[in-house]
Amino acid sequence: MNSAAFDDIRPYFDHEVPGALRDLVRDPELTGFMGNWLAPGAYAVMPPVMRFLVSLYLKRELSGVENIRAFQDVIAKYAKKLVTEGATSFSYEGFERLDADQSYLFVSNHRDIAGDSMLLDYALYLTGHDTVRIAIGDNLVQRPFATSIMRLNKGFFIKRSVEGPRKAYAALLQSSQYIRASLEEKQSVWIAQSEGRSKDGLDRTDPAIVKMFLLAHRKEAMADALKGLRIVPLSISYEFDPCDLMKAKEQFVIESKGGYEKPAGEDLLSLVTGLSGHKGRVVLRLGDEVQGDYESPEAVAAEIDRQIISRMELFPVNYWALTQLAEAPYVDLHAQAQAALDSKLDEEALAKPASFDACPPEHLPYLLRMYANPVLNRHNLETIYKA
Repeated sequence: MNSAAFDDIRPYFDHEVPGALRDLVRDPELTGFMGNWLAPGAYAVMPPVMRFLVSLYLKRELSGVENIRAFQDVIAKYAKKLVTEGATSFSYEGFERLDADQSYLFVSNHRDIAGDSMLLDYALYLTGHDTVRIAIGDNLVQRPFATSIMRLNKGFFIKRSVEGPRKAYAALLQSSQYIRASLEEKQSVWIAQSEGRSKDGLDRTDPAIVKMFLLAHRKEAMADALKGLRIVPLSISYEFDPCDLMKAKEQFVIESKGGYEKPAGEDLLSLVTGLSGHKGRVVLRLGDEVQGDYESPEAVAAEIDRQIISRMELFPVNYWALTQLAEAPYVDLHAQAQAALDSKLDEEALAKPASFDACPPEHLPYLLRMYANPVLNRHNLETIYKA
């Protein structure tokens, strides 16, 4: 890989890790953020003391970390804690089919800023596979310390903030070339199926993502390009979305006012809430490699959708939410959803997140749709393949 061509988007190299960590543990914004998050009462009274204590803690935790693998070993410890405390159960299927000598391009539905890739990495870690390079929009968390942490965790950046068609094309080509170079180096990659998190539970693969993958293979037939890309769809199912109230509010504001402007720091708050919040049961399922002679990027995207949607875990709360919506097309599926719910309730209880009680009445329809739409997705998929 010609690393210079990717210097503005790539993760840190091993030799850059010690310097990045030295800067991080002294960063007043990071130590202040952590101090306020961990002990808001104490931080309000004595912020300099809390920043100092956090800095000492980070120095101790990161002592001896001199490369990316060692940093990710530290991250794995916290990932285990987040999964243990934030999930009722965590299951992962299909990882036994992965070839340890191959690299893959994992394409998944996207519900959480950092949680989705963390859970994939943790499942790979538990099954003895190397972790992935993580595609991140450069517009996501515009804080230097957050950017540094992402680069330490094998994150690379997709430039979405560039303006003008030529610059936009050059940025997409650079991303595509970096993904190709990574896969050729036997470094797997994770990327979301579309730009931004799904706020409404309607998971769809954007064909533009597939077109971006193919840019670095534009001189090849699509079937040959797909052989090199080794795309593996991944479905990620959370019983409960820790950010559901924030997403419902955003959907309400967009529909009622025509747009939504994020307050400063909302992405960072969403990131922390998504990582640490309660998710109930979490299920990851890998699909099969997308190979063959597809006629278009749209056809590849449709196959990724088919695999992701068909492997999503549908929980009682999803069926229950659908039965609470008295509007088309949900009302047309009430009987089916109630029958599925009754069947599931023979073996498990209906659990609803606390967010339902805390949700403002005007936001509630959006919250219900968020939980109901995975059922609607499955129904629509089955209808297409029955036709």
